[in-house]
Amino acid sequence: MTTTTDPNPVGLSHVFLSPDEVAAAIPGITKNTLAMWRYEGKGPRYRKLGRVVVYALDELEAWIEDGARDGRAHEH
Repeated sequence: MTTTTDPNPVGLSHVFLSPDEVAAAIPGITKNTLAMWRYEGKGPRYRKLGRVVVYALDELEAWIEDGARDGRAHEH
């Protein structure tokens, strides 16, 4: 028997990750890089709840997919 745990037990519409969790999940991205991107107004969408910064998992995945490349050279 397999038991699954709802990653969002309180019924929020997003699962949120901390900058530490984002940095651990994405190779080459550091917590400092995320902070710099927030300061520069680029990078994935985030929310600030008081002093706490969080990233919605589905929006983070969409941001990653938006940057996907197919490996073909672009013709000019």
